[in-house]
Amino acid sequence: MLRQTAEPCNALSPWIARYWHWHLPASVALPELFPGTGGELLCNLGGNLLLDVMAAESGIMTSRYLVKTGDMVLLSPRRCRLRLSSAAGQPDIRFISARLRCGTTFPLFGLSLEELSDNPLFLADIRLKHPTPLLLGIPFISQVYRLERWLVQMLGDSLMHLPHMTLAANRLYYGEHVSTVREALALNPRTMERRIRHFIGVDARYFCRTARFQHTLRQILAGHPVLDSALEQGYTDQPHFIKTCRFFTGLTPGELFTAEHQALNYYVMTDD
Repeated sequence: MLRQTAEPCNALSPWIARYWHWHLPASVALPELFPGTGGELLCNLGGNLLLDVMAAESGIMTSRYLVKTGDMVLLSPRRCRLRLSSAAGQPDIRFISARLRCGTTFPLFGLSLEELSDNPLFLADIRLKHPTPLLLGIPFISQVYRLERWLVQMLGDSLMHLPHMTLAANRLYYGEHVSTVREALALNPRTMERRIRHFIGVDARYFCRTARFQHTLRQILAGHPVLDSALEQGYTDQPHFIKTCRFFTGLTPGELFTAEHQALNYYVMTDD
């Protein structure tokens, strides 16, 4: 089992949080991707994968997609969970993924996340040429280099000019109050909500709720006690966090934070 991670170059750091590379046996059960605030630009470099879209709290599967070798797909779960698994008869699981920061999907691809509505977007379906075929069979650091060249070309003149709503989404993500961010943008409440939905796919209140859970999840997976992490992130008590954990994952903290999930997850990465 091989997992690697890399930081983006300085120019792309406002847009990209990090890059992942996973190479696993086909028999390994991949963890679920929970509702989040950013996105994953996943390049499938191994065998064909199955992508299941499930309602967050109930876990009921609503749709299934086939991610073929060489596909690049944008994943932006907001009110759903995503599960990747190896299709029958495939030799391995191998992919590289760019973690997009919140609010960057619209300026990068010109796509409203509200319109995507949790559905994965295959770049081939919008006739967008992508570099996945060029990433096959080369070292991880070379894959990152080629992926970054493509991202820089995609961004073009906007590379150094993040939209105001992208900056606003990041301010909300790191805990600023909605009214404070709205006043700084000189927007009325209705316009603020419309633009936030366009850039991040959900209303500001739900986005902030998701961000708080994501912060807590990463802190716990990094080894901090569950209750201490929940209280530090603003949950009033243990039942409050348990209810939120069930809402986003369908599991209680005790069911979620097993040794297996702490060793294999999408939220805290160490190279193996």
